[in-house]
Amino acid sequence: MPLGVACLKRCLLVLAVMILTSVGLISCGGSSSSSSSSSSSSSSTPKPSGLKFRAVVSQDVQTGVASPGLILIDALKDLRASVAIIGGNFQPAAMFLSADRKITVAVSIDQKSIEVLNNNTEAIQTFTNHPGSSLNLLGTTESLVISADNATAYAAVPNAALPGGGSLGGIVIASLSAGDTSTLPVPGVHYLAESGDGSKILAFSDDSDAVTIVSPFNIVAGQKNATCPANVCTSVPGFDRPVFGFFNSDNTQAWILNCGPECGGTQASVQSLDLVHNTAGPPTAIPGGASVGLIQNQTLYVAGTPPAGSNTCAGGPTTAATTCGRLTIVNLSTLPQATPIQPTAVIPDGYHTHIDISGDGQLFVGSRNCFNIVPATPGAEQRGCLAILNTNNGNLVIPPDNGDVTGMQPITNRTVFYLVEGGELRIYDTTTDKIYLLQSIDIFGNAVDVKLIDF
Repeated sequence: MPLGVACLKRCLLVLAVMILTSVGLISCGGSSSSSSSSSSSSSSTPKPSGLKFRAVVSQDVQTGVASPGLILIDALKDLRASVAIIGGNFQPAAMFLSADRKITVAVSIDQKSIEVLNNNTEAIQTFTNHPGSSLNLLGTTESLVISADNATAYAAVPNAALPGGGSLGGIVIASLSAGDTSTLPVPGVHYLAESGDGSKILAFSDDSDAVTIVSPFNIVAGQKNATCPANVCTSVPGFDRPVFGFFNSDNTQAWILNCGPECGGTQASVQSLDLVHNTAGPPTAIPGGASVGLIQNQTLYVAGTPPAGSNTCAGGPTTAATTCGRLTIVNLSTLPQATPIQPTAVIPDGYHTHIDISGDGQLFVGSRNCFNIVPATPGAEQRGCLAILNTNNGNLVIPPDNGDVTGMQPITNRTVFYLVEGGELRIYDTTTDKIYLLQSIDIFGNAVDVKLIDF
């Protein structure tokens, strides 16, 4: 991670305080008044760290002053816990949280293996049938879901080599207690979405215009197949490079995001999937692109980058960037419709992978490989891969920070939002859309992801 003069001074100051106080892990600086807000989780039982309301940050690199592993954060005070980093040689990056927040599955920086954090014991789990504390995935993954009972992880591995040859790609099924793994053949599978009851998994494959509906309850443990069994996998055609889906409350329908041109297709859109009859509904076009989305009641927030030629920054904040993405707000109750839904805001471009909303309605949208603008002189424009939309009044902010957005987490019952951009953990005050004046938490290595592990 490049270090500027300001960062060097900060690190030296932290080192001096560490020596004077003989405390191994400390926090540098404070936070705004919003950090003193209480949380509904504050009365819960403290864990081994002594904390009642925790977040965890993955750090993937080893330096002279840092080791790879998982860092615990006091999410009530925005302070780094005074405990050792969790882990060993494993270099964690993206993290996936179980629905009940009892476990966190971390994927390695090379995306080829996983480890499991027991959030109650604050320790890495071991396996009864597998040596060590990490499991190999037979390829790379950036999408994983956890079964409702926390017993199994399903990882989309588009380049998994299957026994007997054939097309690459499969869902690696990992037992999180025994450590046994098997692979369900789904060629090119890249992204997964799971229903609330765990009865269905939607699988999205590269260069495909179909959605594969997987029935995990019908999977026979240890069974090896050249193709996915008919009672497990159902392929539904009629989409346009689909990448994600959102289930309704009774899991009878899903809304599918069609990535379109960004993923080699024709037209980005939102489209229904009937999970009773396994049929695709008519699409509603979104000219702004659709690579990531967030659903809240009947509102779907969609972000993406339009095709070249229509991805200008016209209509957005004044910027030196020459290409921009789009944020579109979709009222699901009006779909399908024949006319395209026009974008709501012009945002940084890149491939959008992260979107989340704070309790007070601040929508954070992040991408990777965007048009970064590094200020040449003090006060000049600085721009990275993050946009913040106030969903209450429509105000848009592009914060002055650089780098890919790789993690984001709203903090429950507080006007605070944790975000990882450019390898740094940022803490935003959602009442001002600004980073706290004094950065609260020092991550000496390279931060990748952040998750809140308490309700």
